[in-house]
Amino acid sequence: MKSKRGITLTQAGPAVLMLILIAILVIISIYLVVSIQGTFTDLATVTVTNETGWINSTTYTISNATRCNFEDAAITQALNATSGAVINSGNYSINSATGVVTNASTTAWNSVLLSYTYNWGSEACDASSTTITQFASYPALVGLVGTIIFLALVIGVLVTSFVMNPRRI
Repeated sequence: MKSKRGITLTQAGPAVLMLILIAILVIISIYLVVSIQGTFTDLATVTVTNETGWINSTTYTISNATRCNFEDAAITQALNATSGAVINSGNYSINSATGVVTNASTTAWNSVLLSYTYNWGSEACDASSTTITQFASYPALVGLVGTIIFLALVIGVLVTSFVMNPRRI
């Protein structure tokens, strides 16, 4: 019996099924991480003292507003950084969900020290958010690699069937 080189069509099936299984497992894991991320709420309360910002005609977003599951922001004190005077809370407002500080008066303070508190989802929430962000860059790569592997299997089967075992006429 001659030894055959390459793969046969019967060997290609399990390889394609394995690729499909891996893709399904990756999709399920992404779904689970997204589901878990939504459960990290109000786990950590943070107090920030004297963050440099402004209260003028443009809005200011506090630096921690991008943290995972950021919410319930509240300014505890606003100081004019040049004079040290306390800025009355009626002169500004903060969106507790987005952390955007808006001027509510005609006076502009271009250098302000803000002290505030907020809640966020903790390091576990950040980790799941980072995982989701990293997976977002992979689907195109997974499709490309899957296509290359599939084409390699098809070409391998064709080469094996036509080149290695040519029919004689």
